[in-house]
Parts: sequence; C-alpha cells; structure tokens
Amino acid sequence: MDQAFLIEFGLVLVVATGLGIIARALRQPLILAYLAAGVIIGPFVFSLVENSELIESFASIGIIFLLYLIGLELNPRKLIEVGKSALVIGIAQIVISGIVYYLAAKAIGLTNTGAIYLGAAFAFSSTAIIITLLSNRNDLESLHGKILIGVLLIQDFVAILLLALSSGFSASLQNLTPLQITFQTLIKAIILFALTYLVARYVLPPVFHRIARNQELLFLSGLAWCFLLAIIALALGFSAEIGAFLAGISLAPLPYSAHVAAKTKPLRDFFIMVFFIYLGTTLAFDNFLTQIGPALIFSLLILIVNPIIVIIVMSALGFRRRTSFITGITLTQISEFSFIVAILGAKLEILPQSAVSLVSLVAIITVFVSTYLISHSDRIYAALRPYLGFIRSSKKDGLMLNLPEELKNHTILVGCNRIGSVILETLKKENRDVVVVDVDPRKMKELVEKNQPCIYGDAVDHDIAEELSVEKAKMLISTIDKFEEDKLLVKTYKKLNRDLQIIVCANSTQDALELYKDGVDLVIIPTLVSGEYASHVLRKVFEGDESLKNLKLKEIKELKEPARA
Repeated sequence: MDQAFLIEFGLVLVVATGLGIIARALRQPLILAYLAAGVIIGPFVFSLVENSELIESFASIGIIFLLYLIGLELNPRKLIEVGKSALVIGIAQIVISGIVYYLAAKAIGLTNTGAIYLGAAFAFSSTAIIITLLSNRNDLESLHGKILIGVLLIQDFVAILLLALSSGFSASLQNLTPLQITFQTLIKAIILFALTYLVARYVLPPVFHRIARNQELLFLSGLAWCFLLAIIALALGFSAEIGAFLAGISLAPLPYSAHVAAKTKPLRDFFIMVFFIYLGTTLAFDNFLTQIGPALIFSLLILIVNPIIVIIVMSALGFRRRTSFITGITLTQISEFSFIVAILGAKLEILPQSAVSLVSLVAIITVFVSTYLISHSDRIYAALRPYLGFIRSSKKDGLMLNLPEELKNHTILVGCNRIGSVILETLKKENRDVVVVDVDPRKMKELVEKNQPCIYGDAVDHDIAEELSVEKAKMLISTIDKFEEDKLLVKTYKKLNRDLQIIVCANSTQDALELYKDGVDLVIIPTLVSGEYASHVLRKVFEGDESLKNLKLKEIKELKEPARA
C-alpha cells in the first residue's frame, strides 16, 4: 500500500472524527462535520490530500451503498396510510419548487438545460437527515412523520427516475435526436427493470433461502447482487447508483432484507462519510465572493418556498395547521441526490464545475438552519400560531371524525394502540364518555364503524384541542409516550382547562418526574406496568377507593428510590 495515501487517509479520518465530535456536541448533523473536514484537508486550506482520485472512488461506493439501502429499506406499505396525500404533496412540491429554482438559476446566468439540472437538484430534501432527526425526536409514527416518510419516498422515486433518464444521455448518444435518445433510454430502462424483476421473482428467493443459514454468506451475497446490478446498469448506459437501487428494491420483499440492511449500514456510513469529505474538498473558495451571493439566494428560497408550498397543499387536502406547518419546515434542506445531480450535470458538461461548489454551500447553509428548525419545531409553531390564521383547512368535512354535537365531562384518550385499546374498553365499561384521538387511519375507520366518538389528527394541535372541547373535559389520558409531545400536550390543555386531570405515559423515570413537575396527575411507564394495571388503577379512581393525588404521591416516592432509577 502506498504509505503516502495511508498517511493522507489517516489524517482525513482524524480530522473528520474530531469535527464529528464537535458537531455532535453542538447537536448538528455529522454531514456538516464531514463537509468541513473536506474543506480543511482540501486544496483551499491545508491541501493534505494529493491522491483525490482514490477518495473520489470511495465516495462513489458510498453513493452506491446509500441507494442500495434506500431500496432495501423501501416499504411501500408505509405509503398506504397517507399514500394519496403524500403523492400529491410530494409531486406538487417538486414541480412548483423546481420551477422557482429553475427561474432563479436562469437569473444567475445558467443555460436552459443547466437551469433545469440545478432546479431539479434543489427540489429534493434529505431523506437521511430528516429520518435521523425524526427518529431522534421519536416522531416517525406521528401524523407529520408518516406524511414526511411518504413525501420523501416520492421524492426518492422521482430522483431515481430523473437520474435514470439523465444517465442515459451519455456522450456516445449526443449525435442522436432527443427523441431517439429518449427512445433508446426507455428501451434500456425496460430491459434493466425487466431483468431485475425476473431475477427477483424467480431466482433470488430460492437462492437466498439456501444461503440464509450462513449470515456471512448472506451478507456477502447481498453485496454481490448489489454490485452485479450496478455493473449491468453501467453496461446499459445508466449510472451504477441506479443498479444499486434496483438491487435493494429486489431484495426488500425477502425476509432476510432486514439482516442484510443492518450489516450494510456501517459500510454505508463509512463510505458516505468519505463522500461528503470529498465534496468538501471540491469547494472552490477561490471564487467564494462570487458564490456566496447565489448560495444565500438559493438557501433563502429553499427555506421559504418549500414550507409555503407544502403548507398550502396540505391545507387544501384538509390537514390542520400544526401538521402542515411542521411538515413544511422539515423539508427545508437539500438532498443527497442534489450532489449526485450536480456532479452528473458537471460530468455531462451541462453544469459548470462551480455548480458543485454552489450546491455544497447551499447544503451547508440549509442543513445547518433546518436542523434547528426541526429540533425546535414545536416551540416555533407555538410562537407563530397566533399569526398562522391564514392557514385553514378547506376540507374539514373530509377528515375522519365522529364527534357528538356537544361534549361535556368527557375523557380524551390520545392514542388507541395496544394499551389505549385496553383503556378504552375499561372506560366504556365504566360508562365514561370517551373521545379518541389517533393518527392511524385504519384505527379511525374501525372506530367510526363502531360509532365511537373520535377524531383523526395530532392531539397537540390547538385546532384539535378546540374541537375536543377541552375546557369542558374531565380527564385526558395519553398513551403516546413521547416526552416532548406530552410536555406540549400538558401545556396546551392546561391552558384551556386548569382543572383537567391528566394521565400520560413515559419511557423513563426521569421523563416521568419531569412530567410530574409540569402538573401531570399520573404517569404510567409501560415498561413497568401494563394496560391491565392501568385499567385496575382507573377502576379504583372511578369507584372512589383511591384518589389521583394519593397515587401521584406514592409513585413519586417509588420513582425516587435508587432501585427504580
């Protein structure tokens, strides 16, 4: 091995690790640390890397692994719950924002084709960053979380199709007419997709069934299939990334896909790190003063245009203000695909090389800002809610709800999951008037068919709280066990009804003690108690054998014991 490269690559890892620790402490995505590492080791600062071709090769492998895992983890069932809405929101956002960014690209002097490429590059949001931040906030199963997953999947599909079409416009076909190029590209695409389907349908299941007992061979076979399809895609004139994505899609239905994905993630994370470091090295700061202006303009457009489009479309579809607002401000950064599109455009000489640096600068700005927007979305919404009266649902009657004309002395049950279902049955046996709030459309349909009072949406949405007549309610029971959401729920509902009795779920004793400080009457920790126990406690309260105050004092005492902490 070349010792010079070993030293260079070692320095790259040391710098990236150090900046990664700093980014983690500042609660920033590691992508920023990797881009910064690339800038530091790049030609503009210390010029620590001379063999950039090898690092570029590693970066290409990182993109292959990224798309392979996106395909491998792609679950179309996630789109079913919010499928139509996600499709409309995703397509509308891509088309409208793409047109805006195209016009902005034309305004800075790009050619018509170059402006289309740059407009498309900026139209997509980062799946990796959004999913990571939603997971950290435990928001993947929230209503806006499900919608975002659907929109991101739609964006990924569109990006893959655009990349497939773009990669078909290779240099060898430049002497053909656009119609001939499109026809040849479609024929090759049909061949590639048909081949993948046939192998996935008739070959992969029996082969992987035979090798599944050996985990190392299973993992190796998954990688082999990934790179085999990547090679075939290259042979047909497409990018290797397209083949990797199809490889992942074809393995996704197999019962072994989760194992292969889990084994592949560390490899992807490593090579993706190298990819973003490589992008950092490509930043051309020698013309920084000419780049920073367009970068700020595009960043501002992305931070404003994307949320506005999403909010307007979601309001038209009948979603409420909070769900529309939080979904919108989450889609305020550019995607990993943005880099791929920009690099491809530069390779095809459609975009100038400086466009890659422009995309990198926009990524740094938008990722940095959007991280704070997502992390503090609830606080931002609470502060801006009085000024968001213009955001109104135009299809309230289309929402899934079944509410009586008047609600009084009722119990609000948030989340009708496994524990919630048991509690609902207990409340009904005790002849309590119950209104259920949930974000699962299937559960709502089931409750409406049973004529159970219910409403579809996020309980923390102030509009939902108003429809629930919280000021007349007697009790709130939340089974969602999401700390930040529970805190916001308590704050919102206590403002409307100071006498409201509140019971919530929590994941830890620390969260429980914090919620008690916020005025919660009883905290149930699912890992310590079950739905049956919660029902037993409620019976004792309803029958007068125990009071919430005594139960609260007992549990606080138990939670503070060292053995329970």
